[in-house]
Amino acid sequence: MIRKHSYMQCLFLAVLTSLLLSSCTQERQPCITPKYASLLLKTVRLNATSSVVDTPMPAAVFGAITDSGTKGIIFPRSANFSLSLSPVSDSCKWIFAPDTTAGTLTDTITFKYNRQLEFISNACGYTYFYGLNSATSTNRNIDSIIITNTSVTNNVNNSHLQVYIRPQP
Repeated sequence: MIRKHSYMQCLFLAVLTSLLLSSCTQERQPCITPKYASLLLKTVRLNATSSVVDTPMPAAVFGAITDSGTKGIIFPRSANFSLSLSPVSDSCKWIFAPDTTAGTLTDTITFKYNRQLEFISNACGYTYFYGLNSATSTNRNIDSIIITNTSVTNNVNNSHLQVYIRPQP
């Protein structure tokens, strides 16, 4: 009888301890919101009727110019590109070549912006959003750049720039 009673006490204590320990652990919610702000640009041209048309680049390369060198991204055929801005500076530079397979010349695009630290949520934490002030470029392949939206946030549906590509001879 004493053994059965001590067995029941041990079982009760084990269950109680496991319940107490499991109630102390807090399950962290996953971050389901895009955490980083991306600058979205679209390459376009004017057609014969002076309408703006999307212009996919055959094998475009964008390269971030950093203190430690250039880090490039090669995009497959597309007219829409996503780039990041520096969270430690108020400007950054990217190189751009519309077709790496044809050996086209590169342009340098310079972005100037303001950084704002934003709280997304408890699960995601903080990130930087940007207020785009200007975008300038050299003019080898790029004719001009138009800013269509100055607010660079984690909204993946907003385009920020139209990059007008020069007609190739």
